[in-house]
Amino acid sequence: MRCMLYAAVVTAGVALLCDAAFAQRVGFLTGREPRGVDVYDMAMTPAQRKWQYPQSLYHFYRWTGEEYSNYARQNYERYVSTELEGFRTYDLYGNYITRGFEVYNWSMDSPVTSGSTVRKGPKYRGWFQSLIVSSMSKGQFYSSMTIGEALRTTLTPLTFSKPAFNGAQWDFAADKYQMTLLASRLASPGSAVQFENSLGQILGDMTNLFGVHSKVQLGDFSKLGFTYLNIANFSTGRKLGDNSLKGVLTEAQNGGNVETIVLRLSDDSPEDGVGGAQLFAERIIINGVDHPEIVPSPRGGVRRAGVIEANGAETLELTYNIARDFRQQPDDEITTFQEISEIEFELVIANDYRIEITSNLQVNAQGEPVFLEVERAHGNVSDGSNQRFIRFEYGLPTGKDIIGFNFDVDDIKGFNMRSELAFSRAFRRFPNQNFQEHALAQDEGMAYYITASQDAYPFFAYGEFYRLEPEYQTNAFISDARGFIDYEHPERYSFEAVDDNDDQDRFADWKRLWQNGDNAFGESPFGTGGQADPQVFPGYDENSDFISDFNQNDNSQPDFAEPFLRYNVDPPEFLFGVDMNNNNVIDRFENDTFADYPYRHDRDGYNVYGGVHLTEAIKATVGYSTADEISSKRSAQMSYAVVTGEWKWPGIEARAFQYARSVQDDIEDDVIQWVDPDGFRETIDPLIAQDTFVWTGYLTFDYLRLKNLNIYNKVKYDWFRQRGEQAEVKDNLLFFGAINKVD
Repeated sequence: MRCMLYAAVVTAGVALLCDAAFAQRVGFLTGREPRGVDVYDMAMTPAQRKWQYPQSLYHFYRWTGEEYSNYARQNYERYVSTELEGFRTYDLYGNYITRGFEVYNWSMDSPVTSGSTVRKGPKYRGWFQSLIVSSMSKGQFYSSMTIGEALRTTLTPLTFSKPAFNGAQWDFAADKYQMTLLASRLASPGSAVQFENSLGQILGDMTNLFGVHSKVQLGDFSKLGFTYLNIANFSTGRKLGDNSLKGVLTEAQNGGNVETIVLRLSDDSPEDGVGGAQLFAERIIINGVDHPEIVPSPRGGVRRAGVIEANGAETLELTYNIARDFRQQPDDEITTFQEISEIEFELVIANDYRIEITSNLQVNAQGEPVFLEVERAHGNVSDGSNQRFIRFEYGLPTGKDIIGFNFDVDDIKGFNMRSELAFSRAFRRFPNQNFQEHALAQDEGMAYYITASQDAYPFFAYGEFYRLEPEYQTNAFISDARGFIDYEHPERYSFEAVDDNDDQDRFADWKRLWQNGDNAFGESPFGTGGQADPQVFPGYDENSDFISDFNQNDNSQPDFAEPFLRYNVDPPEFLFGVDMNNNNVIDRFENDTFADYPYRHDRDGYNVYGGVHLTEAIKATVGYSTADEISSKRSAQMSYAVVTGEWKWPGIEARAFQYARSVQDDIEDDVIQWVDPDGFRETIDPLIAQDTFVWTGYLTFDYLRLKNLNIYNKVKYDWFRQRGEQAEVKDNLLFFGAINKVD
């Protein structure tokens, strides 16, 4: 074996030498290719004196170490030659690439037990401060590669938008074409090593992200875009072809056999206390064969006339002990539960149900089972009219992809349009440590929106149509360095393609490991890298100093409650703006805990309005809006009118805003508002406009004509008039406030 291997090496060496010599003649090589050590005739001199052959210092500075050094005529040169810095780098075939320091390297080798390496050299953190930008251009073509730990990256509003993406981004742009590629090892993007000879972070199982967005100009006014985003588990222990864009099970996920499965049925709208899940029948199917001998053990629920119900806060759990009860059936090709490769469930169910599932392999860090949602009802049916047959497969999450299309029109004779359609697919596979191939199942969701506007002075019109299904999701589970996933710990084991960042700063409003500028931002008075944003107040920071405009001196009292300061700072009750979701919080100041999609998740609706500029100072708008909560029967309808006016004369300014609306809205839109000086406060939607006429007004009048005398006046009022049944249980509400200032 050794002789054969040696002969092969010699033959390959001769071939490489011949190829190198030919390449050198034609100018393909630089002369710095690996050559080994040569034999010199002068080295055969039989002398006992220490041998000092002139090397690098002689080559650069003509210094031998034994000759007298005199810098009188030729001044001393410091060691600054770039040839003394870094290390030579060669490709796989021995071709010289360059000399320097390795700043960033992400490589994957398979099949190898631990073949994914991300190495960020010391210079990545020191010289480049965790951000590398390389760009080039020629003619109309531009290209840029960016690698960092906190990149502001947006593809489209429905697919990918993050203030601090940790990964690599390559961008291309030409006159009519644009493209972006994204890549990141989400499981552990790596941190800078301390020494040049230190290895990077090496993993065998991991979660990777790859994405592409392309856009093409169609004519002079429109653009068409395509987006594909993939988040999937990858194992270097498998061949590249044995991995999948739909993900594979990590070693930790596939570390056993499914012995027990628990289904949990509950009321999807528990607040009403009625019309919860009704279970009529169930069965378990293993490898395509019915197994009636595996009878679930029920816990909870109420049995009525052969039907089990779970209403309100009640839950019904069905425990299938597969390891204990499995018996081979006549049609089975397997003999034991260790050979199971697929498990399906069939349920006959009705009303407002939610179905969740867990198993002995679907656990948290403490080994406790974690339930994940499988199916939920749309609407809030309580009369059994939606009885249906449901079939689903069990599996552990392995990946997700998002496919999107967007089409925009810019100013065709005053017409503008923005539109986007996106689909999400969540993949899961059935675990069994005895197999390398695992059955695949998937869940799908859809989201879209279209906005269009037309300006034809003095008239204008606008319309928006949208639907974001509850099944549409842009978050995905990611593994840790061991390949383990804790399904109830989103801060460490979840990646959000669309972040919650209501105040639009560099800190995401929630905490996600490796994706909040962990090492790029460090600590500051306004936030800490790697943590959730500690201060979120959308619209309250108009001077962009990261401090609430209601508490500029950042003390224990808001400015509007302090002497002297209150003169210039009005209480938040005097803020004015539209409230299209009728939760008594002006829309532009809302802060929630959801991903920042263009529209609220789990909504289906539209909004249209039109108007006219009555004069240069007065504008009138009328419109109609409707929205449904897809997962319930809650809905909102609103007719509204807005009249605005603004007048300016020398030394006099006046403004008037009138906002009237007729509302029927029982959708809960809870928010988390910033209240100075206490901080976050959960604000529950009071649902005060379930059948209500609302009139809001805001008036200002400033008189500055007199010398050394300034007069300011503000009036704000809100009137809620309850109608129908709401008038019997709720009182009318009136807020009236006035501010008059003279200085």
